[in-house]
Amino acid sequence: MSRLPITATSAHSDPQQLQGEIAGLQSQLEEARDEAELNLLMLQQAQEELEFYFLAHQQQEQTLQSQQQQLQRAEALIQAMLERLEQQG
Repeated sequence: MSRLPITATSAHSDPQQLQGEIAGLQSQLEEARDEAELNLLMLQQAQEELEFYFLAHQQQEQTLQSQQQQLQRAEALIQAMLERLEQQG
């Protein structure tokens, strides 16, 4: 643990006051660490959710493309059948 430099004002402070300031700063540091850890966990969860939705979107896009190709083939077959019926009739 690094030591803070003694400043002109703290040099004249009593040791109890300095201990109180140190305890306060340590408490703030612990709170900041806890908050940073919570933020990191939240970011990781958000990343996992984004990955899930991205993969789901990719799957939907692939399904859509496949269905569009099937529709085009069906339309071509229907068109060919109509042309044959017109030729026969």
